[in-house]
Amino acid sequence: MKGRIWTVAVGLASVAALIAVPAAFAAYTSAKLEVRQAGSAATIKASLDPNDDPTASVRIFVPSGTQLTTSQAPGTVLGPVKAIVKALDLAGADLPLEGQLLVAAPGQIAPATQAACLGATAPLASWIMVLSAAGQTLPVPTYLVTTTGAQAALGPAYIQVCLPPPDIPVGTPGRATFGAKLYSAELAINGVFSAVPLGAWVAFWTPYKPGIGQVNVAGTVASPAAIAPGAVTLTAKKSGLGAKLAGRVTQAGQARGGTSVTIFGGAKASGLKRIGKATVGASGAFAFKAKAGTFFRATAVATPASAPPLCTTLGAALAPIPCVNPTTNGFTVTSKTAKKK
Repeated sequence: MKGRIWTVAVGLASVAALIAVPAAFAAYTSAKLEVRQAGSAATIKASLDPNDDPTASVRIFVPSGTQLTTSQAPGTVLGPVKAIVKALDLAGADLPLEGQLLVAAPGQIAPATQAACLGATAPLASWIMVLSAAGQTLPVPTYLVTTTGAQAALGPAYIQVCLPPPDIPVGTPGRATFGAKLYSAELAINGVFSAVPLGAWVAFWTPYKPGIGQVNVAGTVASPAAIAPGAVTLTAKKSGLGAKLAGRVTQAGQARGGTSVTIFGGAKASGLKRIGKATVGASGAFAFKAKAGTFFRATAVATPASAPPLCTTLGAALAPIPCVNPTTNGFTVTSKTAKKK
């Protein structure tokens, strides 16, 4: 998907210098960001291999052009959260966590906790992921921070989460409860971020050095997630009592293979019924032979997918930070109703 989706690369070269120093780090390369957005509702999934080194912090930059609303009252529920941790104190068992993302009340996050994560930077908004598991409540401070200087090329703000080390000796101050090693989190954030028609969210992941709780800044990686609209076209050519249908699925004007297309047809434009499915090729094109009918419509469903061109385009701009596991959003779209000719 080269072309319009990837224009966010402009101006990012200087941003990389503010985030990490040159280094290769083979044990921390599976990080992936997936984002879907509908209006002002954004669902963000951040995940990585549970066997990778522990994560110290994640910064997720929102796309350029996003408008921010941060006037929610303390205690407001922004959305549900689901997470999975590897509990090192429980023989490495997976521990599912569920909860909510809340707007924090003044003083609810200890100043020392905030300073350890953000330094002297004041957040635009402070939130808390309140997660529950095994009868324990695990609060995770989450910050929305305004970008400044070169970072503003990525977008107007970023979400930052800092995590305690899970694999230092039991009893060490600051160690994660249960030795919890977070490796998957999905959070819904409602009413904060405006929709953008085209852009990219970019996450920067920084690990700990295993076993010692020391932040490994040189191990930072970037994982981008494109947001782009989908479309499906359909034509119908008369063939006996039915029609030969042809169409194409695209995302931001580029071919989108790997999608599922359902065909609807009937004698009248209203009340069309499902008549079959079409296979979509790598070019985004599909064809279908309808045995009967005059009017037809197609609905395409695309799941989130890998988007290698995004890292190809952003890689040089983000260097020396490695760009890994780029994705693009899924979508569901319906064509205009086509009448056979």
